[in-house]
Amino acid sequence: MIYLNTNMVLFYIFVQTDQINGMTVLSFFSAKGGTGKTTFNMLFASFLQYKLGKQILVLDFDRPEYNFSYTRKREMAILDKECKDYNANNFYPVEEVEALNETEIIRIADMMKDVSGEVDYIIMDFPGSFSDSDAVCILAMKQAIDIIVIPVELDGMNIASSKALAQIFQECGQKTLLFFNRVHGKEKTELYDELRAWFNENDVAISSNMIKNSLSMKKEMGTTGYLRSTTCFPEKLIKEKNPGILNLFNEIVGYGEREMEQKSGLDD
Repeated sequence: MIYLNTNMVLFYIFVQTDQINGMTVLSFFSAKGGTGKTTFNMLFASFLQYKLGKQILVLDFDRPEYNFSYTRKREMAILDKECKDYNANNFYPVEEVEALNETEIIRIADMMKDVSGEVDYIIMDFPGSFSDSDAVCILAMKQAIDIIVIPVELDGMNIASSKALAQIFQECGQKTLLFFNRVHGKEKTELYDELRAWFNENDVAISSNMIKNSLSMKKEMGTTGYLRSTTCFPEKLIKEKNPGILNLFNEIVGYGEREMEQKSGLDD
């Protein structure tokens, strides 16, 4: 069982201690809002649990909005309103974290090490800011996150800032993966190839999978079961509207599996 007390910023976990390395901690993150980071964290968590059968814990650091948590509450309210039969225990937990200072955040990082016996993935949703006092920066410095996935849009400032962000993370030993998001399809393939080569000059990893621009990625407030959901993974809709998402997610899962193999090798 996992218990999270957000007022004390403590969660107590009773697990088997011989399974420490069986967990991946991940976040889709950008240093500014409106880039789709929460949507991708939501989609990836749903993909892992409802498609792959993994055990997921979501930690929502994005206070005071808590958009991830809000979406879950809204979906539950709609399910109740529609009188749909469901078991809330089948949904992955989404916990609001009220970590206010560095000491509390470091305490979370230390205690996360014990959650791996019951959880395969921890997905963290952070606010769109980046400073020394932000949780994402502190956790990266503590090497508490296995990989940070950064969406990049075809905009000069966004491209430059995304590369700079990845390099800052790399300097403190944090692994990153970038990917092109909101691709319109009007740009020439050669342009993306040139940009990938530019990122690779500084050993900044960027995925070959690209996510096209799609209205389906936007919030839909009046129903459940749409693309942006915490209670299901609409695989059919994604295959129709944005198949690159599945390719990207499978790439990230493969990365997580390789990381766990490396950890196990170090312990042998």
